[in-house]
Amino acid sequence: MNRKWIDRITAGAVFLWALALYVSTMAPTVSFWDPGERIASAFKLQVMHPPGAPFYLLLGRLFSMLAPSEETVALAVNTISVLASAGAVMLTHLIIVRLVRRWQDDRDEVTTGQYVIALVSGVVGALTYAASDSFWFNAGIAEVYALSTFFTALVVWLVLRWSEAARREEALLKGTGSHLFRLDANRYLVLIAALFGMAIGVHLLSLLAFFFVALIVFFVEFDREEWTTQQRWGRLVLAGAISSALFLAIYPGIVKGLPKVFDATGAPFIAVLGIVGLLAYGIYTTHRRRMPRANLAVLCLTVILIGYGSYALVFVRSTTEPSIDMNDPDNIERFIDYLEREQYGNTPLLSGVSYNDQSGRVPRDGTESLFPRRHSPNAQHWQVYDRYNSDLSFFLDYQIGYMYMRYFLWNFAGRASDKQGATWMTGIPLLDQHVNSESLRETPSEKEARNMYFALPLLLGLFGAFYHFNRDWRRAFSVFVLFFVTGIGIIIYLNQTPMQPRERDYSYVGSFLAFSLWVGIGAGGLLQMVYESIKDTMSGWSQTLPLLATGLLVFLAVPGWMTVENYGDHDRSENYVARDYAHNMLSSVDENAIIFTNGDNDTYPLWYLQEVEGMRTDVRVVNLSLLNTSWYIRQLKDHATYESEPLPISMSNDEIQKMRPRRWKPRQVKLPVQTAALKSRLQPYLPETSADSSALESPMTWQLEGRSYGQDQQILQVADLAVYNMLRTNAENGWERPIYFAVTVARSGQLNLQNYFQLEGQAYRVLPIKHNQPLGRVIPGLTDQRMSEFRFTNLADSSAYYNENARRMVDGYRLHFSHAAERLARTGHTERGRTLINELTTNVPFSTIPGDIQTLMFTARAYRAIGAPERLASVLEEAQPVVFNELQTASGQRQFSRALFYAGRVRSAFQKAEQTDALDAFDQRLDQLLAQAPYSVPPRIRRAYGLTSDSAAGQPGAPTQLPGGARPAPSGGGSPSGGVPSGGGGSPSSPPSNE
Repeated sequence: MNRKWIDRITAGAVFLWALALYVSTMAPTVSFWDPGERIASAFKLQVMHPPGAPFYLLLGRLFSMLAPSEETVALAVNTISVLASAGAVMLTHLIIVRLVRRWQDDRDEVTTGQYVIALVSGVVGALTYAASDSFWFNAGIAEVYALSTFFTALVVWLVLRWSEAARREEALLKGTGSHLFRLDANRYLVLIAALFGMAIGVHLLSLLAFFFVALIVFFVEFDREEWTTQQRWGRLVLAGAISSALFLAIYPGIVKGLPKVFDATGAPFIAVLGIVGLLAYGIYTTHRRRMPRANLAVLCLTVILIGYGSYALVFVRSTTEPSIDMNDPDNIERFIDYLEREQYGNTPLLSGVSYNDQSGRVPRDGTESLFPRRHSPNAQHWQVYDRYNSDLSFFLDYQIGYMYMRYFLWNFAGRASDKQGATWMTGIPLLDQHVNSESLRETPSEKEARNMYFALPLLLGLFGAFYHFNRDWRRAFSVFVLFFVTGIGIIIYLNQTPMQPRERDYSYVGSFLAFSLWVGIGAGGLLQMVYESIKDTMSGWSQTLPLLATGLLVFLAVPGWMTVENYGDHDRSENYVARDYAHNMLSSVDENAIIFTNGDNDTYPLWYLQEVEGMRTDVRVVNLSLLNTSWYIRQLKDHATYESEPLPISMSNDEIQKMRPRRWKPRQVKLPVQTAALKSRLQPYLPETSADSSALESPMTWQLEGRSYGQDQQILQVADLAVYNMLRTNAENGWERPIYFAVTVARSGQLNLQNYFQLEGQAYRVLPIKHNQPLGRVIPGLTDQRMSEFRFTNLADSSAYYNENARRMVDGYRLHFSHAAERLARTGHTERGRTLINELTTNVPFSTIPGDIQTLMFTARAYRAIGAPERLASVLEEAQPVVFNELQTASGQRQFSRALFYAGRVRSAFQKAEQTDALDAFDQRLDQLLAQAPYSVPPRIRRAYGLTSDSAAGQPGAPTQLPGGARPAPSGGGSPSGGVPSGGGGSPSSPPSNE
């Protein structure tokens, strides 16, 4: 068979392997984090969070039009990532083959053995990348990173094709003078420039391939064999400086600078016409006057600007006031802010104010230092900064070690778990002594999330890098630069703060692509060793058998094993958690409601359901993080969305624009209550008996404490002021619209309204009915009816994989179902409570979705309240290993104190259930653990925590000082008195941070 056809068939097989892998594991619907926003924005061409991805949205709109129904739109948009990822894997194969053949002879002249080596190298490297943790994570969801990686791989492959075509053309024209940038092959460079322009409208990460392109161009067009080492490296440095200048001309030059030019002229349309005219004149003139270098430069600039033109979509669509209109960039000034991500603030790069070790803070107007790494003004971050003795140590240990090397080792050595902050793990005990095996839980999903590759991909890649430098140092150096700028380069640029709301490994998939090239070359190096040993004794196709056998072994040991290990925890095909979560939250609220949400995970899936599937478009979802921005408050005040009227905000636009966080002295605030008018409307919420002290409170009066800010200071954020204004304006309008807080909203964002919350499923309704239930007042026939309509698709299926974020979100249901069941039982509705809690534990078993100690104890209390001793015993059996694990893994005195508190709660539950044998076994195990604990727990402390037989009802008493200064957790049932974390990211005082 013709070798060209073998090349194509092999590349096609690699594509189909990756395609089958990703199709079988893709998400069938919306996922948590950004996909909900991206799908909703693509479906109706709306304006997503800055700096946007207009080219991606245009593609998403095209794919969504192919969906047969609204319910399959998410699947259609997810398909973009599937196809782009499979394409990137195929291109990775083609890149490796070209890199290997660079030191081989021409394809038609190499021996059969060498030909096989190149193909096997490509297959191993490409399928290693296909199965890598971070790349696969984004391959089946509506995210930009798969398409961005496709652009990166395509650019790298095209510049290698250009180099090959340019060398052939130079050879044909040899002896006819200089041909610098005069070749027909330069059409590839124009195409690459066009791809860079389009990539700007997907994600800026793709632009980093520019440095790889620049180096290949340098080595092909400028490098000379007669140069000395000193001359060559001097010119390389010069080439690096020029390429950096050209890169800066594109970003931020064109990307951020062009809109500023439009703004400066005051006539954007005329400015656009002027630029188009200049480019057309430049192309025509340079072509006519035979100026090939200038013509190439103008052509490249033109196609970059054409690709960048996709950003016109943002401006045009924002002027139509769509329902998702992030930053409202409908004029030049706001469009510039949108591109510059103004709402996220500025991050210093080369100089700025840094953390002061003496004062323990980042001074607002301190002395600037070079390379500031500890720069965040957030007081919570200062506690982390204090652990490092300099910016350099923070940069090396946290930013590089924790935020890059840990991810790198996840992909090529192994990963201990899917929990936030999980370390790397190889499966080799000698290398895994840093892994805390006691913290490894045993639900099916948690087992699937433990991936061990025995560091074989890492070793093969390191060998490949060494081998590549030895055989072709120029392209090896180019790959290294790509590896560096898409890894450490991003770390330097982002200058990330501690306490990130989610893992950021997806940012470095370009770097992992570069290393995968070396994995493939490493496989080629091994096969080359085999070839060297057999080439004198075998010839022709007889060489293929030992080479293919070796290649098969390498394939099984590296990409094959990685695929097997990673398949389970990358399979989203049965995961409907995000969609169900959004459905359940929207189903929880009354008609025409306003619901305040916390972050990405409790907002974007709701937007998806409303915008795409058309569910509950009468409800206005208000994101509290975005509510700190003036543009968002103005949108809520001025614009209706589908069936939802503008929100009750009494401030003028000028007042909104001037809003700033305000220092606050805790005091009582009031809302007007028209008792007579409200009584009939709120009849379902009123007390069932006159013995109940709850009643309409007029006026509704409570103590507004504000948020803690530093020592002995309180503030109200802009979002707090806006929420209070809405509450007050709505109250003055006769409580016309139901107002809710999602259960995911943090306590600090609830304005101390907990005693007025009525629990209605996954939302708390604010009503002037006072009570003392920390998780909301339960209304028989209403709370349980709303919860009975919830969906829990596939959550009882132990074969389906749910990552830590999904498990945490689902586990949060148990708090409110258990609380509702317990309150129903205690108010004489035991059967309602029994039905409610039994349905939840059937649909969401602990064997599939593990509970934390808090949800386990709430569930136990619910079963005790409804009188189900067998179920109670089962829950306590689940709780025992959890509390023991917390005692063993507590990282400090506070965590140890919390674990002791819950140990006391478990012991108390055993006592009340009269399970003597279980209690004795619990005490024996507890004694063993406390004997090995790092803190001494004397008898008086054990009594205080309810951990001895003579403890009063097994309940903790007054807080007692632990040795070392820690104190027991407060008694009272361990109620959180607030929301379950949404995982939505960051401080409520700032908009959600999205990369």
